[in-house]
Amino acid sequence: METAWQPSVYEQALISILRTLPAERVMQILDYARYIQSQTSEDFFILDDDETEEEILADEARWDAQFAATQDGLKKMADKVRADIRAGRTIPVASDTMPRVAGLHYGAIWASDDFDEPLP
Repeated sequence: METAWQPSVYEQALISILRTLPAERVMQILDYARYIQSQTSEDFFILDDDETEEEILADEARWDAQFAATQDGLKKMADKVRADIRAGRTIPVASDTMPRVAGLHYGAIWASDDFDEPLP
């Protein structure tokens, strides 16, 4: 019988990652884990009632075909980017050096109690 949980592998990987993070990030991971725990497997496989499996498969086939048709263009763009990097025509992307602070703007944004109700 196959088990879904292999504590030795998953626990060790999570613990090794958690040990490298600051406390506030660990709390975020714990909060997310609790959220995932509260979900049922059915929540991840919700289909649109109006869409059949055949329609979904046909849509995926269209996406696959469109993606395959763009490969030459994507390769050309990637080659140009590599050339620009090698030639020194690029600059680093600026990033915030300040960490995000949870709750910094508490109360500045709110959602009405009926935000997820169907529209009229």
